[in-house]
Amino acid sequence: MNQSPPRPRPGRVRARAVHRAAAALAALAFTALTAVLPGTTPAAARTATDPARAGSSPSRSEIYSELRLDQVPADYVVLVDVSGSMTGEGRYSSVRSALLPFLKGLAPRDYVALFTFGDKAETVYLGHPSAPKAIVGRLPGRAGPSSVQTDIGAALDRGLAELERPGAADVGSVVMFTDGKHDPPAGSRYPTSGGPAWKALRDRAGKLARHHELAAYALPLATDESGTAQLSGVVSDTTELRPDSVQNLAGYLGRAAERARARKAARLIAQDAGKGVTATLSPTGPLDLDKGGATATLTLTATTARVPLTVTGLGATLDDQPLTVTGLPDRVSLKPGTARQFQVTVRGEPDAGLLPVRRTWEAEAGLTVHGKVATPWAATLDEVRFRVPAAVKGPATKLRLRAQVGSALTLPLLIGVPLVLLVAALALWMRNSRAVVNGVLLASPALGDGPGDEIVLRGRQVTFVPPRIGGKGRAHGRRYRADDGRRDIALNLSYSPDGTAARSANAVCRPGEPVVVNGIRFDYRPDRHGYRPDRDGVSAADVTRAGAAPGPLPVPRPGALPPHGDGPWDGSPPRPPAQRGRPTPSERDLP
Repeated sequence: MNQSPPRPRPGRVRARAVHRAAAALAALAFTALTAVLPGTTPAAARTATDPARAGSSPSRSEIYSELRLDQVPADYVVLVDVSGSMTGEGRYSSVRSALLPFLKGLAPRDYVALFTFGDKAETVYLGHPSAPKAIVGRLPGRAGPSSVQTDIGAALDRGLAELERPGAADVGSVVMFTDGKHDPPAGSRYPTSGGPAWKALRDRAGKLARHHELAAYALPLATDESGTAQLSGVVSDTTELRPDSVQNLAGYLGRAAERARARKAARLIAQDAGKGVTATLSPTGPLDLDKGGATATLTLTATTARVPLTVTGLGATLDDQPLTVTGLPDRVSLKPGTARQFQVTVRGEPDAGLLPVRRTWEAEAGLTVHGKVATPWAATLDEVRFRVPAAVKGPATKLRLRAQVGSALTLPLLIGVPLVLLVAALALWMRNSRAVVNGVLLASPALGDGPGDEIVLRGRQVTFVPPRIGGKGRAHGRRYRADDGRRDIALNLSYSPDGTAARSANAVCRPGEPVVVNGIRFDYRPDRHGYRPDRDGVSAADVTRAGAAPGPLPVPRPGALPPHGDGPWDGSPPRPPAQRGRPTPSERDLP
């Protein structure tokens, strides 16, 4: 007769369920640590992301891959509680099961320090995680016995000592698994949860944190006690990962680990502080601008060793020259330590100066490269400070330029135009101040009691020596505007009775308006006025021309006398007409 299988006892069912839950929790915790703690990279995270799909800013995993963070070692101190309480509900076996995938996810250059602690702290493994199974195999097969107590202070002492060793990595993490509070055995250096011994631990951890990226993670395996208070009292940057927040476990670990990885990246990026983009020019010979422009090679170089750079708004100008520089793209991306070359063209006409005479122009002009330098990593690693110079440096050498400037007409115009203006001004002056005169100038004594002379006027200036009157004079024409508005020519006279400059006097004689100069009456008669001596009261034979032999004194014809006598008796010689605006001649001026 078949009998039904015995029903399991309720206590055993609950124990097995708790055991499976604890194992799953530990495995999940170690998997999360493997995925996000410094120096660990899960297989999925190692897959390269397509830059085209990632957009203009790379992802963190791409940046960390370019920085080769896996080549930068990190230290991991793992503290496992083996006290008697860890034997319950399969806690210890769950930790052993989760350690294997955790160790497999570490980088080959990482360093692992595995300790167990109960009544005291004991070393299980020190070295690289090259054989994860062998490392886990070194752990005790079981925890306990039940009499073994929990000395958290001793465990932290051993862990800090390992992080203080010579050659320790810049990034260190402390991971502690425990299910109880600090319960040290008799004789422990840490008999209580406080005191000088704990202060010494805290000081050591603070000194480490000043030069290292140090973080701690408490993973409590029981709901009542976790050891977080003791761990956070030593390491200020401590994160507690409780079993009742499994859903947030990866997030908490991710944030803490990302800070550590970003700090590791920042240490590498800091080596490029102050390095940016430099520009150089080639060739160094003169550039001939007469053939529609000259080309040169502009080289942009990223001087960084790890950080890629971009230059946006790229352009170039020549200092103090009206020339244009073309051939540069608006945006340039440069990998660390690389260079890119661009053919730039210089076009335009140089400044010929104030006198644009045709000549060969040569000069040196500085080239200023414009653009904003930045790194595409800054948008992703917003917690890292990038010290990248924002401007392009250089080039230090100047461009040597050559061109034919100015116009071939400039020099002839510079000489010809002033000369033409001068000739025109001279002609205008000659026309007005030295007008061509014609006709005759009648010279006779002012009182009419002596012979007279007829001076023929031809040309712009006439020098005369009256044969009868004597003396010497000079006359030249000058244009003037009459009261009625018409333009006419007057004579500018100068006359000296003895021919010396000391007795020379000047006057202006207009047509039909006689003047008296030094006692001599001068009357200007232009040809156009129709002057004829025989019609004007004196025959041609009665007036001696200047330069001819003196003849007899003229005798006025009766018809030439005025109808009423102008002298003391009838028939006396007529007096000269009154001169307007002229002074009465003195006795000195009389002949």
